[in-house]
Amino acid sequence: MSLDQQVLPDESLSSRDSIRPRGDAFYGRLFGWSLKWRGSQPFLVLGNGICAVTLPKIHGNQVLARLAETGCAGPAMTVLTQQGPRVAVLAETDGLIPPRISLPQHVEVLAWGALLPLPADSGRVETHAEWLVEPDPRQRWLPSLDAVLSGVRPRY
Repeated sequence: MSLDQQVLPDESLSSRDSIRPRGDAFYGRLFGWSLKWRGSQPFLVLGNGICAVTLPKIHGNQVLARLAETGCAGPAMTVLTQQGPRVAVLAETDGLIPPRISLPQHVEVLAWGALLPLPADSGRVETHAEWLVEPDPRQRWLPSLDAVLSGVRPRY
């Protein structure tokens, strides 16, 4: 089950009307990301060179620290799912997505048509996603999928 199927949308009409223009401007126009809305919750449509590596939140800080050490930090968020909180690190697909069997058991790569919930408004109580590393308009590149996966695999 992908993350978009695990997140329950908030259908409140009044908050959707005020959040959507800001979300479209920030995510859509500033970063060029394709969005899909479910109620007041924006979702990033993965594809067009963008994927996400997800893992349980318990491993997130360690992975984000490794990525920062190597200069490969990119946008990352915590996403609440039915299986608990997960960290999703956005990456650029730099070739083929590796088969699931080649990844660590707790890691999943989401790509091509998957929907990833995006933080909409930090003041909302029902937020399903929260930035750990916010996207930076001055640094719009994403780390490569290979770089993120090398940060996910433990060092020995």
